[in-house]
Amino acid sequence: MSIQKPEDLLSIVISSELPPSSNSRQLFINQDQQDEEASDCPLLTPSPPPTQTNETLQSTPIFNALEGTPLEMIPTPTLENINTEDGLNFMNIVNSSSKPLNDEPSSRDPMVESTSSGSSSDTNEPVCAQLLTQLNTAYQHLAPDAQALAESKETCENVRGLLVKEDLFLKNWDAWFPDLVTLGLTFRYCFYNQENGGKPPLVGIQLVVPKPPKDYRFMKWNWPLIRKTCYWSLMSILTGCAALVIGIIATMPKKCDPPVEWWQGSTFYEIFPASFQDSTKSADGIGDLRGIIMRLDYLKNFGVRAIRLNSIFPAPHYPEYYSDISNMTDVNKELGTLGDFSVLVREIHRRNMSIVLDLPLYPFVKSLNEAKANETEHALRERRDLANSAIIHDILPSAPSTVDTIRDALSTPLQEVKKQTFPSDHSARQQEHPVSEAIRIWQQLGVDGFYLKGLEHYVDEDTFVSDLKYWRSLLRPDSIFICHVNALDAATSAARNSILSKIDLIDVTLRLANGTTNIKAQIESITKGVLFDKPSYPWIHWSVGGVDTSRVASTMTVKNASVAASLLGMMLPGTPSIFYGDEIGIEDCECRDHKDLAHVHNLVPMYWEKKEGSGSSFSLSGVTAWLPEAGKPMETSLKSTVTEMAKLRMEATPVYVKAVLRENQSTANCDVRYVEDEMIVIERFYPRRNSYVFVANFGNETRVKDLSFLYYGGYVVVGPSYRINRNVYFKELTVPPGEAFVIKLDK
Repeated sequence: MSIQKPEDLLSIVISSELPPSSNSRQLFINQDQQDEEASDCPLLTPSPPPTQTNETLQSTPIFNALEGTPLEMIPTPTLENINTEDGLNFMNIVNSSSKPLNDEPSSRDPMVESTSSGSSSDTNEPVCAQLLTQLNTAYQHLAPDAQALAESKETCENVRGLLVKEDLFLKNWDAWFPDLVTLGLTFRYCFYNQENGGKPPLVGIQLVVPKPPKDYRFMKWNWPLIRKTCYWSLMSILTGCAALVIGIIATMPKKCDPPVEWWQGSTFYEIFPASFQDSTKSADGIGDLRGIIMRLDYLKNFGVRAIRLNSIFPAPHYPEYYSDISNMTDVNKELGTLGDFSVLVREIHRRNMSIVLDLPLYPFVKSLNEAKANETEHALRERRDLANSAIIHDILPSAPSTVDTIRDALSTPLQEVKKQTFPSDHSARQQEHPVSEAIRIWQQLGVDGFYLKGLEHYVDEDTFVSDLKYWRSLLRPDSIFICHVNALDAATSAARNSILSKIDLIDVTLRLANGTTNIKAQIESITKGVLFDKPSYPWIHWSVGGVDTSRVASTMTVKNASVAASLLGMMLPGTPSIFYGDEIGIEDCECRDHKDLAHVHNLVPMYWEKKEGSGSSFSLSGVTAWLPEAGKPMETSLKSTVTEMAKLRMEATPVYVKAVLRENQSTANCDVRYVEDEMIVIERFYPRRNSYVFVANFGNETRVKDLSFLYYGGYVVVGPSYRINRNVYFKELTVPPGEAFVIKLDK
C-alpha cells in the first residue's frame, strides 16, 4: 500500500482502521476479537495538559475513518503551533490491518494492562513516562529480536531522564519540546503478529538527525574545479614517483664488483718482436712491428688486455744479441721505424688494448749518477738539439708581434731561462738522464707503461729514491711502472718504500719444474708477504715464462702440461702474463747448429697454422727464419682454454681481485688447498660470491682422488670440452696427466 508522506514527517503504516477511543490518556490498537494473536502498537506521544485532555480529544477527532481505505493520523489542532519552525509534526498512523478494531484492549498485551493500572495509581506522572517505566518488564512474550530491543535499558533510561522532569512536560511544553526536537528522537514500537507467517519483526528505536542547513560556506566552493585540481595533482605526483623509480632502476649498476684499473687483474701478453710474425713487406725471416699488427685480431680474440714488447731498441747483432743496445729512444731497423711503431700503437688502442715497453736499464746504464753512460756522440748531439729547441720554444712560443715583446724576450735573464726549462725541484742530471729522456719520448708516442728491467742493480745508490720519484712524475695518470721482485728483495729502508709507492706491478716468475709442493711454497711466499699487507701496494705480475727462462713445455716432465701451467698463472691473485707460444705449448729450439745461441733458444719463432698452398705462416715460403721455427705443439685437450680463462677473469670477481679485507686487514683471496701426488688444488674466494677451484695434474699418471673433505661439488666453467658445464663431485675426482680445469662451487 502506498502512503504519501509530507516532507519532514514520519509515518507508521498499519493495516486497518483506527476508531476513536474513549480513553484519551492512552492510545492503543485493539486486537481482533476473533484472533488473539494479533499484535498491538501503542503510540508514544506527548500527553496534553490534564485540564485540556478530555476537551481536546472530544472536540477534534484524531482518526478519520474511511470505508475500505487506510486511516491517516492527523495532528490535533492544539499541537499545530508547537515548534513548527523546527519542522517537527506528530506522526500519522495508518492501520494496515484489514480486520476491524474494537475498543477493548488485547488480553495478551501486558503493556496495555500495566499502563491502565499505572494511570489509575499514579496520575501525576505523564502517560509517556509511565509507558517508558513499564518498557523493561513488558512484552516478555515477544520474539527474541523484540525482546532484545525492549531490554535496551541504557537508551530507555536516558530518554526517561529527559521526560521525567518535574512539571517539565506538562507545564513548560514550549521550553521542553525544542530540546526534544534537537535530540531528534522518535519511538516506534511495532510488534509482528505471530499468526502473520513471519512478517518483518519489530523495528527498534530510531535516531533521526535533522537535515543539515544549505548555507555552509564550503557549499559555495567550486567543487568541480577542486576535484579536477586534486585529481591531476595526484596523477602528476604518481607519474613523478614512477619516473623517479624507473630512473633509479635504470641507472643502478648491474654488478656490484669492486672497480679496478686497466692493468689490475687483466691478461698481459709478452712478445719478442723478432720471433712473433714476419710481415710480407720485409720478408727477411725476422719478425717486425708490421707483423705484430697483422696478428692483433688474434690477440684481441684471445682476451689480451695489454701487449708487452720485450726489446725493440737498436743493437749491433739483433736479434741474437738483443740486450746489447745502443740507445733507448729509437727502434731497431730490423723491426721497422718510429712511423711503424706509431701505427702499431694506434691499432692497439683502437682495439681497446694497451702497450707496455721494456726498458733494459742494465747494463745500458752502469750507474744512475752517470748521465751519459754508454751513449754515442750522435745520441748526445740529438739530445742537445732537442734541449736547445725546447728552451727557444719556452722563451719565444710564437713570432713576436711588437718591439716590446722582442725586447722582453732578449732581456730575460739566463737564470730564468734555466728555471723555465728545468724546474727547481729537479736537477739537470735527472732531466738529461737517458731513462728520463726515453720515458718522455715513448710517452709522446702513446706507450702506456714501462718495465724497468734491471732496477735491482740501482737500489743501493743515493739517488735511487729521487730518480724513481722523478721518473714517476713523467708518467701520465693512467700509465704504469713494472719491475721484478728481485728489486724489492734487494731494497732496504727508503728504497723499499719508494718501490712500494711508485711501482704498480711486481713481476714474479713461477718455477714449475720442481713439483707442486715447491709451487705452493712459491705462491705462499708472495701471498703471505709484504705485497698483500696494504691494498695500495703493487699488484703481482705472474709469469710462467719469459725471455730469460726456458719454455715451460721444455722444463716440465709432462710435455702437454704447458697450457695447464698457463691456466695456473691465470688463477693466481694479480695480473697474469703469458709468454708468446705458451698458450699452445711450443718448446725450446733444438738447434744443434746454433749451440752458440743457446741463450735465445727459448725465443723460437711462433708456430702458426699453415695455410693451404703455403709453406710457413711465420714468414713467406722460401724465407729462412733467423731461428728454426717451432714444431707443431703436442696435442692437448686444453685447446682454447686459455681464451676461456681470460674471459672468466674479466667477469668473475673472486678471480680478478687480489685480496679481501678481513678484520681491517688485507688478505690474499687465494688458498692452496691440496698438493699431493703432483696434483694441485687452488681456491679463489670472495664474500657473498661463488668460489672457484682450480684442479690440475702435473704428473705422468691419471689420479683418482677423494677430495670430499674439501668440497662437495660444482660444475666446470673452464677446461676440456667434455667437462664444460657438467657437474663434478669431489667424492671421486679423476684427473688425467697434464689436464686442468676450473670448477665453480655450489653455494
